[in-house]
Formats: sequence, structure tokens, C-alpha cells
Amino acid sequence: MSELAGSHVVVVGAGHSATHAVLRLSELARRSPGTQVTWVPRRGSATNVFGGGLGDELPERAALGSRARKMIDEGLVNLVTGFRVAEFRQDGGSLTIVAEDGAAVTDVAHVFALTGFRPDTEMLREVRTDLDPAFDAVAGIASEIDPNIHSCGSVSATGARELAQPEHGFFIVGVKSYGRAPTFLAMTGYEQVRSVTAHIAGDHEAAARNELVLPDTGVCGGSGDFDDNAGSCCAAPAPALVQIGLRPVTVS
Repeated sequence: MSELAGSHVVVVGAGHSATHAVLRLSELARRSPGTQVTWVPRRGSATNVFGGGLGDELPERAALGSRARKMIDEGLVNLVTGFRVAEFRQDGGSLTIVAEDGAAVTDVAHVFALTGFRPDTEMLREVRTDLDPAFDAVAGIASEIDPNIHSCGSVSATGARELAQPEHGFFIVGVKSYGRAPTFLAMTGYEQVRSVTAHIAGDHEAAARNELVLPDTGVCGGSGDFDDNAGSCCAAPAPALVQIGLRPVTVS
């Protein structure tokens, strides 16, 4: 981390990984005043960037968003919302990041792109599977975990029936069952495993039973399109933010 001191660092993404990176970099900016940190999520609303706050029933996750907001309020991090990256341009020894609408962040030395991931299904090449082409999620649960509609606190419980694959006796559970959808919680996976285990043991009544109670996130919707058009479905919409922070950043 020390090698980033004194440079302009940009974090792209709006999930928990991006938030953790922003917090670590804000600590560096506090220690090394010449360090500039810019956060460019594509989401147009800060409501979904910072999470549900007091409306989030997972206190540590709520604290994560609150800490990030505090770093921005202190001027250690510049937040530019609604920034959909279109290209990177090399300008001598630095980068310029250009958005779809033509806005640009200039004089960038380092970029952390924390924009999600997808499961590696290479080991399943010779196994019959049914995966959603958009999310790489199990097809039977794709509509229930769609991040354009759901947050991780509003998804439905999924069990053996939805997770079963065309390969006899084969199930995909846990985070891999969600593919690229960012709405997974560990307790969702625990319920999946409980249901599948009951099915394998022959207790089909228990396998079909829903024992999952999810905490409220205080905010819904995972994609930029969702919060641009509909705001939050779980909390009152917050005013749109274009830029917060005291440290100047070039956005043209």
C-alpha cells in the first residue's frame, strides 16, 4: 500500500470489495496528504453505494457504508456517482478514465477495478448443467436472485428443487449457484445446503420447507440501471450525488 502514497488512485465498483478498498486507501490518504483517492461507481444514487445504514439489519455491513461515507465527508475520498467507464486512455505516464457520457477523470496513476466476478465452471464441462446465460447462475433460481429486482435481503429461499441439475443427483449450491449476481449471503447458502442434504437423505418434506429468514438490507437493487430509474424499493430515495469531497479531482 505504501507504494501508492502520493499518487492518484481510482476505485471502480460499488460492492463490498470496492468499499473495503476505498477505506484502506482513505487511511493511506490520511497518512500521506499527497495521496488522492477517487471512487467511481456506475450507480447513480449514493443510497446503493453506502448501503441501508440504520435500515440494514446486519450491523457490520451497515457500519461499512457508514465508515465510507465518513471518509468522503472528511474529504479523504472523492465520490463521482453515475460514472459508467467507456475507455482508458494512456496520457504519457498517467491514465485518463472516460465515461460513456464523456466525463473524464484525469492524471490517474493506479486503478482498482472491483466490479464483480463470475464462477469458474471449467470443471463442469463434462457434466450436464443448466445455467442462466446472463448471470451464470443456476437457471432454476435466476429470476429469484436478479440484482435488477432484488437485494441480498429480498431474494427468495432456494432449495433442492430449484438447484437440481440435469445431471442426476447433482446440485450447485452456495455462491457458485448465484453466478455473477451479487445478492448472495452466507445464510442463503446454509439454507441451500440444508435443503439439498435433506433431499439426499430422503426427507423431502424438510427439503421443501423454507427455514430462511433474511435480514433487511435497507436498500434494494444492484445494477446501475435499477437505481437510476427507480431509486430504492426499501428506503426513501436519497438525493442524487454527483461529487462529494473537499479534495479536488478533474472530472470534465
